[in-house]
Amino acid sequence: MIDELRPLLERISIPSAAIRVDDDHPAAITGSFVGSHPYLPEGASWRQYHDLPMLFLIQINFAEVGPLPGFPTSGLLQWFIGANDHMLGFTTGASKGLEGFDVRRYPDTSAAPIEGPQAPTPWHRLRDEDNLLTPLSTSDARRLNFQVGRALPQLAEFTLDGDLEQLVMDLARLGGAPSDDPGVLAGNGWIDLLGRESPFRDDFVQGSSLGGSAYVTHEDPRGNSPNFPPIGDPAGQVLITLDQDIAPDWGVQGIAHLFGDPAAVARGDLSSVRYYWDCT
Repeated sequence: MIDELRPLLERISIPSAAIRVDDDHPAAITGSFVGSHPYLPEGASWRQYHDLPMLFLIQINFAEVGPLPGFPTSGLLQWFIGANDHMLGFTTGASKGLEGFDVRRYPDTSAAPIEGPQAPTPWHRLRDEDNLLTPLSTSDARRLNFQVGRALPQLAEFTLDGDLEQLVMDLARLGGAPSDDPGVLAGNGWIDLLGRESPFRDDFVQGSSLGGSAYVTHEDPRGNSPNFPPIGDPAGQVLITLDQDIAPDWGVQGIAHLFGDPAAVARGDLSSVRYYWDCT
């Protein structure tokens, strides 16, 4: 049965690239890495949020990623978050997803980078003063590698027609659940079927990634919050997921996403980008 289910799983999967830390090689200033100082060309400033320097999370050099449909093929994308409270820049209410973060795109990295005090880091304040927080476990730059593949969606990300409902039930039986258990059609049941003991776990991208699916701790904001487009909208795609395999201090079961239209980002248009973070 396992081999029979693989084609159907592949049919509903979404292009994605796994993000993995490479601690065996140093990070280049124009390469892909988390932590430390990102590439900033002469004249660029470090963004402030609530009178504190923002926390740099991740820099992606798309030339290092490999072919990922719709995504840029070159240049840098950088992600910063506010670092002044337990919400890690994430806001609620009317500003939900719109404030508390910064995304920068550099299609050209030929300009020399600025260094030292011109590129401050709030790390010392986060760790030693003010009881501020960061999801990263170290201030050192950690190089990143990528593996292009496909990710399985959450149930909310596809239409559960007859074939797919049967797929879920078949997976449930493989996991030892009764075939008539309605719980397997809930989001948690689906995710549980792809857990550590799943025979499909290594077939699909999970954890920190580009593209793919949004594995949220609570409710998916897309279509459920006025600032987030619905699932299926080009702007509702996952740009970056930072999970606890790379950023372990998001909180209990915490995970963060950037949503947006990757084709627009490739053109330099960042207006669709939204930030979402949640934990238990």
